Amino acid sequence: MQSPIAIPCFKDNYIWMLVGTQGCWVVDPGDAVPVLAWLEQQQHRLAGILLTHHHADHVGGATALARHFDCPVWGPDECANWRTHALPAQGVLTLAGLGEVHVLPVSAHTLGHVAYHFPQQAWLFCGDALFSAGCGRLFEGQAADLQQALGHINDLPADTQLFPAHEYTLSNLQFAQQAEPGNLHVTHAISEVREWRTADRASLPTTLRRERLINPFLRMQSAELRASVSAWAQQPFQSELETLRLLRLWKDRS
Repeated sequence: MQSPIAIPCFKDNYIWMLVGTQGCWVVDPGDAVPVLAWLEQQQHRLAGILLTHHHADHVGGATALARHFDCPVWGPDECANWRTHALPAQGVLTLAGLGEVHVLPVSAHTLGHVAYHFPQQAWLFCGDALFSAGCGRLFEGQAADLQQALGHINDLPADTQLFPAHEYTLSNLQFAQQAEPGNLHVTHAISEVREWRTADRASLPTTLRRERLINPFLRMQSAELRASVSAWAQQPFQSELETLRLLRLWKDRS
């Protein structure tokens, strides 16, 4: 099956388009205009919409697209104003032309945030729950929610391709280097992503295997990271959860 296609939107959003055998599915269409333009150019029709959470830059185009194509919109309860279909309680969807999709609860950035895992294709559409080398701000959840959400993602196979919704990779890596200056994987990734962005190439998707090496929010067991966070907070190491809370706070203030 064709790899998902990134449609740039706003300043740094990506709307992900999935081309199936029975039409296209779009994830988090914050704006209908670029989606409509892409569909017209490629001569495809929209079969449905998946929403991860309720922020405007993720749902803003959903209603117009759903009306235009008379297609379903799946989303969590917090997206009740935009969705046409509630997600199944058992957490498994079957989408025409794409197959089985597992809905993962990843509440933290928002309290109803979900991610969509396509096990056959090894794809995860994670919205703002996880970015390359970073994660979403805790607008509604707490550090314990973030720990649980990241745990759900980190339990997936290492070759899972991750499709976050923002091009934040380079700035995230620069913070990751502050937090773990001895991590040579981060140093290499900074050079690599700079080349990609200079060439106007997206830094996404990434893989879970790569994120385990470069993403500080998945590296709570790193002794260097713990020491850096403790030095920034001016307190000794207490727990991985407290380190995660302080790391998120440090990133917010950086």
